[in-house]
Amino acid sequence: MWLTSFKTALVLEDFESIAALLDEMPQFDTHQQMEEAFYLLAQTKTSIEKNKSQIAHIMQQLTNNINFLKSTQIDPPSSLNLKL
Repeated sequence: MWLTSFKTALVLEDFESIAALLDEMPQFDTHQQMEEAFYLLAQTKTSIEKNKSQIAHIMQQLTNNINFLKSTQIDPPSSLNLKL
């Protein structure tokens, strides 16, 4: 049951469910179940690292866009700018 739920969460990339399932990981009865869990955990690690890399890339793009918008913005006149 746990393995099936973990597989589902991994396929759906539901990282909150994965975290909850990791907190309640059972003792496995057979060597096959342990191996399957090991491979699923390795795949989860790869998926999380990929997601982390994508988020870092998106954040960098947003930062670049914000900096661009700031550089093209016209500065309002200062209230201390006195003309005689």
